[in-house]
Amino acid sequence: MQRTTLTLAAATLAAALMHVPAYAQTADDAGPSPASEPESAQTTRLGDDLKAFATAPLRWRRREWLRFGGIAAAVGVAYQYDDDVRAHYANDGEPNHHEVADSMPPAIVFGATWFAAKLGRNEEARREAAAMRRAFVLQTISTEVIKVAFRRERPGPGVPRDHWNDGGLSFPSGHTAAAFAIGTVLAESGDDRHRRLRRVIGYGIGTAVAYQRVNHDAHWFSDSVAGAALGIATAKFVMKRREGAEPRGEFALRPMEGGTMVTYTVPLRR
Repeated sequence: MQRTTLTLAAATLAAALMHVPAYAQTADDAGPSPASEPESAQTTRLGDDLKAFATAPLRWRRREWLRFGGIAAAVGVAYQYDDDVRAHYANDGEPNHHEVADSMPPAIVFGATWFAAKLGRNEEARREAAAMRRAFVLQTISTEVIKVAFRRERPGPGVPRDHWNDGGLSFPSGHTAAAFAIGTVLAESGDDRHRRLRRVIGYGIGTAVAYQRVNHDAHWFSDSVAGAALGIATAKFVMKRREGAEPRGEFALRPMEGGTMVTYTVPLRR
């Protein structure tokens, strides 16, 4: 059972740490919104996304494996500095006291996007909120699988960095993954007029949350690095999947003089 769990976790982490680059998501290429389809269709798509995400390494080529190796190496380097980083902050804190506060920045971004979509009837904001929601769900499931598999102990007085398989849930940082998942969607969505500002806010939120998780002694440095990679990867995955959605045609009956006309409309991309 443990071997199966570790295998699943390794596949999920591999898919998380290296994925296809994201491109700016606009209203023209974002694909159909989950809100416009039946709930059963949305559930099916989530299952498809999870399956595609976890099995992505099976379809990788040399370039993808090289990228994964580089990012995995970065996590490994961070692991070597875990004790030094923790000693630098010298904070044997109580991380549970900061759980809500550390969750607020990405929650505010998602809430603002959602309200812009609902109150302002902003179609682009609606698509962004849908992508944020899907990226958040995907990273949450992936994070929990990896946490349970590796069971790393959280930092604390007398806890060594290599305390694995002992019931802890430290690796990777879920707060950091969530912040980067939502922040990356914000950073890479919309047009290029506000790209710099979007990236500063989006990636800045992720970086701030990652910093606070280490500063509050809730995670090791390598936990936050892995969480950042996981969050960015899930966001890019969701956005890329939406970009690849094919436009859907629609039949309609339209009244006309002397009868009824059958039409078939296909949305075209610019």
